[in-house]
Amino acid sequence: MLRRTLYGVAAGVLLYVGAMIYFDLGPVQETLRGYPWWVFGVALLASATNYLLRFVKWELALGWLDVRRDAPDLTRGRSLLIYLAGLSMSVTPGKVGEVLRSVLLKSSDGVAFSRTAPIVVADRLTDLVALVLLSLVGVAAFPEYLPVVGVTMVLVVAGVVVLGSPTLLGRCLALARGLPWVGRFVAKAEGLVESTTTLLRLRYLFVLSVLSVAGWGLECVGYWLIVDGFAGVDASLATCTFLWSAGTLVGALSFLPGGLGATEGSLVVATERLVLGVTQPIALAATLLGRIATLWFGELVGGVALGLFLRDPTLRARAAEAARERETPASAQP
Repeated sequence: MLRRTLYGVAAGVLLYVGAMIYFDLGPVQETLRGYPWWVFGVALLASATNYLLRFVKWELALGWLDVRRDAPDLTRGRSLLIYLAGLSMSVTPGKVGEVLRSVLLKSSDGVAFSRTAPIVVADRLTDLVALVLLSLVGVAAFPEYLPVVGVTMVLVVAGVVVLGSPTLLGRCLALARGLPWVGRFVAKAEGLVESTTTLLRLRYLFVLSVLSVAGWGLECVGYWLIVDGFAGVDASLATCTFLWSAGTLVGALSFLPGGLGATEGSLVVATERLVLGVTQPIALAATLLGRIATLWFGELVGGVALGLFLRDPTLRARAAEAARERETPASAQP
């Protein structure tokens, strides 16, 4: 997962360099002359607050799954470190690499991977719910985005109905068991059913969705501040909320790592077209600043947290012991 994430980071860097070359770096630099950088700082603060809200979602899910019953030594501090370390996997398709949290939790506290991995499923579904709700702020004025919102709504409803029902999910897994290439993964997936159906109860989904709306709403506010900070631009919060949520949905449905390319492309085109006073260089600069303040800021925070977690001497000793046990022949073990 780490290697694939690094590939995504490298692809993102190449994409941004290529965009600068294609659109010409000079005009973009010119638009940033005299830019009020405190605005970018506020956008970073909004993203940081969003991460804290998402940590609350993680903690609530751990509580609903009664994880600390079997991991009584799991402190809030270590839980926060594990959560933040998962942000280093944001540049993976659909952010599925964030199941790294379950890997780290198993390493540190012995919690079964299958018990907490469904938290990623619940997190992604409630994120999509939030993005759909936020995009409704302006979708009526921009009907060309209705298919994106409609497809997402259908996928969310289908996901909640199937994944939230033990019977339906069990039948789907039974059908998948006989499929080539897929069947061998079904046995592992069957261990996720109980946790998945628990987290997708409607009352839990409602709470997680409210927190997601608040978190993504903060990112929308951050993008609005970034766009409105350019000289001569008159941006409304409603328009920027629609732009950011709809652009993120486009990236999510593309299933590209971190939505790279799809999110940026849709944001540049839509922002130039829909916001008064925005030129192409401004749209590109605003999009880059917005993504740096969210996606890449998260990657940085996640990388630092992962590094701190892996330096834990207790964890390192436990990992070394587990490696020795794997290397010891079964006949030599007592």
